[in-house]
Amino acid sequence: MDESKILEIIYQYNKFWTTGRIDAGIERDLLGTCVRQLEAKETMVLKGVRRSGKSTLMAQMIRFLLDHGRHPAQILRVSLEEPLFAAATSIELLERIYRVYRERVYPEGRCYLFLDEIQNVPMCERWVRGRNETENIKIVITGSSSRLLTREAGTALTGRHLSFEVAPLCFAEFLRFKAMDVNGVDQYVAQKAMIRHLLSEFRTFGGFPEVVLRPDNPDKEMLLKQYFEDIVHRDVAARHDIRDILTLQNLAVFLLTTIGQLTSISNLKKNLNVSQDKVENYTSALLETYLVSRITKLEPSIKKNLRSRFKPYAVDTGLRNRVAFTFSEDSGWLAENMVHAHLKRRHEAIYYEANDRNVDFVVKEGLAVTRRIQVWYADPSSTVVPEREVAAFAAAGRTEGENLLITNDIAQTIALGKTEVRCVPLALFLLDMD
Repeated sequence: MDESKILEIIYQYNKFWTTGRIDAGIERDLLGTCVRQLEAKETMVLKGVRRSGKSTLMAQMIRFLLDHGRHPAQILRVSLEEPLFAAATSIELLERIYRVYRERVYPEGRCYLFLDEIQNVPMCERWVRGRNETENIKIVITGSSSRLLTREAGTALTGRHLSFEVAPLCFAEFLRFKAMDVNGVDQYVAQKAMIRHLLSEFRTFGGFPEVVLRPDNPDKEMLLKQYFEDIVHRDVAARHDIRDILTLQNLAVFLLTTIGQLTSISNLKKNLNVSQDKVENYTSALLETYLVSRITKLEPSIKKNLRSRFKPYAVDTGLRNRVAFTFSEDSGWLAENMVHAHLKRRHEAIYYEANDRNVDFVVKEGLAVTRRIQVWYADPSSTVVPEREVAAFAAAGRTEGENLLITNDIAQTIALGKTEVRCVPLALFLLDMD
């Protein structure tokens, strides 16, 4: 590809060079954290499931730079999913794009390079590391594969990158997309009926930004189906050279259908009637795309933890509802999935506990257990918490940390001897008002 063609393509992605403006949509919560790192030396990595808003977050960072005095030509944005680049994606192409930009647009001084969906470029992390060390540059990259952006990029960029996960909208962001800000319990109480109505919509259709913005339910469902197919075919099958698409898709649907339920590789093997190696490889590939995640049992040793059964969770309840094989509303499992997604944004170490009684989630910070969380999402007409839902908190050896029972709409504190359990409505928990 000659220089004039490269220049023509990158001008299409960088129209703000002439207008000084960029359409970047509604701000995400992660933006503040990201912009604070724009002058740091380390490469910034935005990873997450396809269509979660990584490209939009990039645009919001560009808007921030433009609003804070950076010359438009200092900023270069390139999508590596551009069809005209697709046939020749390589580090040589990256170098040619960068050199054309430097020679024809912004020859000297600090620049900001935003590379979207860089996992399409083999050995891209080597080029990123080289330019980061030799040029006056800030590099921001996105990708839809955790494997690329942890194992491979991590090896080449050890100590040289900061990584952030971009998930679909949380409930607070979802409300913001619906033109509703809730900044305290008083505002929640005043708008409770509408917030609970929107929580139901959030549970049904999830938080993918484009889905949230679509006004019609059929359009939402069509998008969600397309997202699932793109993830399975483009992010998993094509990237891992998987030919047994039917088994891959069946595994994905099974995991999404059984969110929050204990399973294991051997159990998946039996249900799908395929080899254990295939189940392990396909499950690993699905986890890399963020379509599903899993938590394991809290155990005293790593060996026991690795051998324990796990609970799968969907990246988004809307996507799960669109493809899961189910005949009921599954409101309890969906509420548990929403709690997991919320915890995952805030904590690195999340487990389940299964001894005398089960606890849905255990949050561990350092060596200490700081929270145990049970989810009981009964009909809102239920006003009495069943004993079975709080019994696990009173089990021997579970005195450390806070005990929360996430409910539909019950807010109270239950005393169990020396143990206290706080009941918190799901909406308040998801809005960090617990």
